[in-house]
Amino acid sequence: MKDKKLIDLLKTDDLGQIPDDTGSSLLPKPIADKIIEEITETNILRGLFPKITVPKNARNLTIPVIQYGTSVNVYTVGYGADVTDSRNEQAFTTDAVVLTPRLLVAYLDVIEDDLETAGIDLARYLRKALTKKIAEAEAKAMLTGSYQSGPGAYSRIFNGVYTIASGSSCASTAVTYTDSDNLVDKIADARKNLGVYGNDPSDLVLLCSLTFGNKLRKTDRIYNAQYGLEADVLKRGTLPAIMGIKVFETSYLDGTESGEVALLVRKDAFIIGERKAIWVREKDLVEKFSKRIIIAEEIDFKPQLKNSSDKFEGLVLIHKSS
Repeated sequence: MKDKKLIDLLKTDDLGQIPDDTGSSLLPKPIADKIIEEITETNILRGLFPKITVPKNARNLTIPVIQYGTSVNVYTVGYGADVTDSRNEQAFTTDAVVLTPRLLVAYLDVIEDDLETAGIDLARYLRKALTKKIAEAEAKAMLTGSYQSGPGAYSRIFNGVYTIASGSSCASTAVTYTDSDNLVDKIADARKNLGVYGNDPSDLVLLCSLTFGNKLRKTDRIYNAQYGLEADVLKRGTLPAIMGIKVFETSYLDGTESGEVALLVRKDAFIIGERKAIWVREKDLVEKFSKRIIIAEEIDFKPQLKNSSDKFEGLVLIHKSS
């Protein structure tokens, strides 16, 4: 199967006429835009954090950020005083976040005969399946990082939220809990640990494992205040906002610390660097009479709130005491 046929396979009736001349395996912009849109809908983290496009002709994009310290460069003068007399110019310190998008890859194996007889329904299914694959790879990497862990595994692409929050580079002290603790109180403690970054609950999200979420559901304070009044919340199965903080559950954290973990994060604590391009390639699996369809995108994910001690602000880990 040539690239043209592979691209045709990923077309759907909602994309209209797509140019056939694509050059290599880079998908035409309308298809790439559609896939990126679907990835964003599937991976909640892609929609939570700010995004910036890294130009295709640039390897890196450097973003200046302010380093927040404990001192504020503000002073007062009396009325009638000469503000230029013996006054030094006040300055602030800047640092930088360097975004270097690298390939994040997922693949799908398809029976060769199915591809030869593929219709629009299979094409749509394959696109959805590939989109889900790359969205899952994204979400897992953004939460726990992407590391080399065995033959054929990915090399490290970027650190995840948990990796930063649980490491020495995090400015906020982690919050621990035991089985007898009320988790709502621990979320309040975590917000307090964020300092000024936790002032507005609408700027925060709680990312938690399904294990942590189930424990929250058993908390009387949440059950009585929300589930008892809103039967529809029970039907949807979603957790209500806690102290104005939206809660997002994900199974990708259940493999970390036996699922006894949550992350309180500001929506601007991380930034996503994207090329807005999608690659699709194929590989013949002769012995299986199949083809491996490989999808890839260039992406980077970095923390961006830093203090004068070079530690990252705006996130805090909540986990069970060991």
